[in-house]
Amino acid sequence: MKFRYPMRPFLQLLLFCASLMPAAADRIIPPSNLFRDPTFIREFVGSYGFHSEIEPKVSAAEGRELVKIRELFEKNQFSAAEQQLVRFIKETEAPSDPEKQPREISAAMVFVLGNLYFSAERTDEARRAFLEAIRRFPKFRRAHVNLGYLYISKEEFDKAMRHFQEAVSLGEGNPRVFGLLGYCYLLKKNALAAENAYRQAYLLDPESRDWKLGLAQALLQQEKLAEATALLDTLIEAYPEDSQLWLQQTNALLGQERKMEAAVNLEVLRMKGLAGEAELNLLGNLYMDQGEPQLALFAYLAAMDKSEKLDIARTLKSAKILNDYGYPEKAEAFVEKLRSRAGAGLSAEEKTDLDLVEVQIARTAGEMERVGRLLEVLADGDPSNGEVLLELGRHYDSMAKLEEDEKKKGELLMEAKTRLQLASGNHDEGVSYGASLALGQLFVRELQYVKAMPHLQRALEIKPSENLKGYVGKVQRAADRQQQREEREAEERAAKEAAKAEEAGKTN
Repeated sequence: MKFRYPMRPFLQLLLFCASLMPAAADRIIPPSNLFRDPTFIREFVGSYGFHSEIEPKVSAAEGRELVKIRELFEKNQFSAAEQQLVRFIKETEAPSDPEKQPREISAAMVFVLGNLYFSAERTDEARRAFLEAIRRFPKFRRAHVNLGYLYISKEEFDKAMRHFQEAVSLGEGNPRVFGLLGYCYLLKKNALAAENAYRQAYLLDPESRDWKLGLAQALLQQEKLAEATALLDTLIEAYPEDSQLWLQQTNALLGQERKMEAAVNLEVLRMKGLAGEAELNLLGNLYMDQGEPQLALFAYLAAMDKSEKLDIARTLKSAKILNDYGYPEKAEAFVEKLRSRAGAGLSAEEKTDLDLVEVQIARTAGEMERVGRLLEVLADGDPSNGEVLLELGRHYDSMAKLEEDEKKKGELLMEAKTRLQLASGNHDEGVSYGASLALGQLFVRELQYVKAMPHLQRALEIKPSENLKGYVGKVQRAADRQQQREEREAEERAAKEAAKAEEAGKTN
């Protein structure tokens, strides 16, 4: 007979719990399948080293038998271990030798038999064995623990909770027990008790995802939203592909009216390909609520992606957002899809807009030669276009950073300054802001702080922000020092020239 660890009941538990929760925000996420944990399996099946005060004593004969059984455990010969134990029990209770007196086996041996039954998924027999072990020795701590595990696997949470509670009262300190007890409390909506149980589990096993997540859910049930959000941050950092973590935190953020942060979470899920239609529609609603219709349209477009009806303007906005978030390959896929669907139906303006998006995508992907080729075509077709001038300026500036030849570098920088200067006067504030900021930063890199200031101040006027304000303030202080130094040097030069002139007059 082959023995298997009882995985299926616990898997059914996970599916059952998932089916109970109508929405991700309300769902209690169960701990991972502990019966797939090799450490747990070894501890569970082989848990028979007994503590005299809280677990039954074994006779000398039973001790020798347990040594034999342990050897079989270590060889994974669980069927042979069961047969060995059953033979021993029968021989003890009904000896074949008429001269031997029948004896009752200890609760410990019944407990080990229960473990073997449970490992073979014979849960009814295991349950009876554990209950019998507890009847014979009521303070049998590990029997209470393993019976609790059994009831968890059978979704009998109230029974599991009672035995875990009894085990804890007897001194049990295993983090799994505290964690599963916390899970039972969560299901009973006893969030405070769940929090305390999960904190104890977390204290004993701080690396466990399950106990951190359980604690976060207990905090959410109590509306301790800020603390739950912070804890979920640590979980998301460790498990960035787990969509449930992002959704749990999104729920916590919404409860705090931190709607844009919630939207960021949903955006991350979308970019990772983990957001479903409901999440994307929620994202669109959040953007509309925050006065961001373009982002909302993008989210709704993603939600309706199955229809594969791409709108040119919407797709271009989507491609820009994808690229700005650092997903150029996804943005490129959008652009390619748009080109193939639109064919020759693009207007001249749409084609320019599309080419500019491709420039941005190529730059993000580090394809500088392709950026140059695209911009050359755009400049030939519309040399006064503000966005084209801005992108040309950025491109020349980027190329200058990579150029080692000083002469060529100077030429590239001159081209960059010329294009950016022209773009900074564009009527489109977005273009003017980008060009002014880029030109100011270029001068800062050249340590020409005085020349940088007008452009940086212009950018700050167009789009004020605390970060930019702080940056401009630092450059202003550097510019003041530079100007004072230049004025002092100019005065010194003038004084020298005057001294020379005076000396020349005396000579004459």
